[in-house]
Amino acid sequence: MYSQRVTVHPRPDKIAEARAILLARVKTTQASGQRVALGELVVGRHAPEFQVTLLFDDLAAFEAQRKRNQADASFRTFGTKLAATLRKPVGVDLFEIHVAMPGTESAAKGGRARKK
Repeated sequence: MYSQRVTVHPRPDKIAEARAILLARVKTTQASGQRVALGELVVGRHAPEFQVTLLFDDLAAFEAQRKRNQADASFRTFGTKLAATLRKPVGVDLFEIHVAMPGTESAAKGGRARKK
């Protein structure tokens, strides 16, 4: 399993606008079935900062998402709107997950944890 972390650094006067843009995109992405979350750094030396985290079962799923985004006009529009709120470039990191949190197991390996 892989986790992509996208770090967004809004300008102090654009925090609310960046949050609204990110929330709308994350909700749209979740509705399409992608496992994605949005977090906000509330205390720390890099605040204000948002983190968008996406989970992928494997590298093929990660690459497929990248190709979909490249071909998606709404993703380009999202990027343009978000860019207008930034104080520095977006950071993107990809992590291989060695031990998953309970409930986030790979769909290919049995899906989410279920109550018995």
